[in-house]
Amino acid sequence: MATDISLEGDIASVQPVADHDSKQDSDKSKDKDETTNTVPLYKLFSFADPSDRLLMLMGTVGAIGNGLSIPLMILIFGTMINAFGDSTNSKVVDEVSEVIYSLISCNW
Repeated sequence: MATDISLEGDIASVQPVADHDSKQDSDKSKDKDETTNTVPLYKLFSFADPSDRLLMLMGTVGAIGNGLSIPLMILIFGTMINAFGDSTNSKVVDEVSEVIYSLISCNW
């Protein structure tokens, strides 16, 4: 709420000023909420052209790949840590290299 300071004689008076803009903004937002039209999901996708469908497919594949990356990294690093723990000091490099080569060639 804004205030208006005016000097009348020697005494400064503080009087509240009505803020009509904020009240009008809230009324406008209520009107917008009431007049919002919704579209069913199946109808939304019915307007897609082939390039939109291709982009949605690429986005879906990318989202699946992003979701699989963390569990896959957990499996890879878990296998490598086990290779470190299972080997003796002289065989550490050989054991880790064997695990890496088996992961690269997909011989799980």
